[in-house]
Amino acid sequence: MAGLEIELIDRDRFCLAVPLSNPLATRRPVDLSELSKESFVLFPYMQGPTLHGRLISACRQAGFVPRVSQEARQMHTILSLVAAGMGVAFVPEGARSMRVDGVAMVPLAGMPDDLTWDLAMVWKPRSARRALVTFLETARALRPT
Repeated sequence: MAGLEIELIDRDRFCLAVPLSNPLATRRPVDLSELSKESFVLFPYMQGPTLHGRLISACRQAGFVPRVSQEARQMHTILSLVAAGMGVAFVPEGARSMRVDGVAMVPLAGMPDDLTWDLAMVWKPRSARRALVTFLETARALRPT
């Protein structure tokens, strides 16, 4: 992207959001290959085609194609659908802090090491006004260590 600056803020591994009623809710960890019979709640392909494709590819490499029962754009909506028993979901580890009733966050094994949920800032440095510079400095200061 010509003329844009990109800076990674955080990189998060995936865990599995599971309804408390699902037997996987008490497992530590769950291997990706064990999820072939599960229904999934995923974000739509158009929201993040590269990440979506990599998640589907990781499932294929584990021996299955995920059955998507529901799609949702917002993390809280995804977790609410999981709580309602619509399926399991791949979520970033940081989503653990949301603490949605009826959802267990379970460690996930077998996911490729380079498959992460990345948060980045993107801006045009040529048009960086003082407010933008202040925002960037604040975001950097708050970056997880």
